[in-house]
Amino acid sequence: MTETFEQGWAARPFKEQFPELSDAAASRLDQLNLAVIDMLMAGLITDSQADAIRKKKFPKFVSDQVSGARKRAAIAAEKGGEGE
Repeated sequence: MTETFEQGWAARPFKEQFPELSDAAASRLDQLNLAVIDMLMAGLITDSQADAIRKKKFPKFVSDQVSGARKRAAIAAEKGGEGE
């Protein structure tokens, strides 16, 4: 995914950043984003662990979710256009 996205405490909701996501997928990403913050603030993960999540793992997960949503939308658009 070449796009960037906001994460952290000041991030806009994922549904706002990627309207193509389902409500459930966007909500899950919002929850995961907040979980990283909560775990870091509670001392359950280290700064380096949070950094790895934010720079490597979470972007890959978000990319997979957005790509999947876009593929499903493209397939639905194709199927919707078949009868024309």
